[in-house]
Amino acid sequence: MTSPGPINGEHPIPHHPIRSARIFGDDGEESVVATVYCPVQERSTTVPECESCRRFHALHFDATARTTSVLCHSGPAGRGAERGDLLRGVGGPLEPETPLADIMTRDVICVRPEVTVDEITTLLVRHGISGMPVVDAEGKPVGMVSRADVLRAAQERGDTEELERLTLRADDVAPLDIEQGFHVYEPVKTTARDVMTPVVVQLHESASIRQAASLMAYEGVHRLAVTSDDGKVVGILSSLDVLRWFGRSCGYLIPPARKRA
Repeated sequence: MTSPGPINGEHPIPHHPIRSARIFGDDGEESVVATVYCPVQERSTTVPECESCRRFHALHFDATARTTSVLCHSGPAGRGAERGDLLRGVGGPLEPETPLADIMTRDVICVRPEVTVDEITTLLVRHGISGMPVVDAEGKPVGMVSRADVLRAAQERGDTEELERLTLRADDVAPLDIEQGFHVYEPVKTTARDVMTPVVVQLHESASIRQAASLMAYEGVHRLAVTSDDGKVVGILSSLDVLRWFGRSCGYLIPPARKRA
């Protein structure tokens, strides 16, 4: 790790924040996919690939913002490179062509379709978020689940769960001490696949805030998935992210979204 410094005494070295997609499966396991947006190639790349590039300078950890960035000799530092999460765009003109890679929430929580609604509820509360992408085994979005979807599922479910009859083998019955004529039932768990919105509103990370705001307003959605060239989720853009960008561009000092452990 290193601190930012000037290039030949002229420009600070640009920072490119490392993004992480945390994907939760139905087995409780969590996988993390870390990427960084390359402004030269205009696409996401892995951190090892970035480190092997001749433009790579170092990794920098910001203890205040608790973020890690790649320092790269890709040209003069862009807007807000030093403290992008806090100061990006403050007092500057509105730039509707600003790419989503600069604005989106970079640490995104995703779930597999098999994750239960109870587990989704726990993630929403723990991380203080209102929705998350549902992704397949390759990390590509197949739906979006929101707090409203979870509440709707709870209301429809009421106080009872749908039950599924289990077929037991003869050697399974004895330990349970079940008399003949009785059957074992267990609740059928409601999953992300059951409650998600299966139509995914998404844009490539190089798309502009102008395109994203227009699409979100047209579709009437509060969030959209941000994807890389291979179609995998690398971030999420919410209506609050758009409002933060607008407020900062108008000169207001707006802190980043609060993170919950």
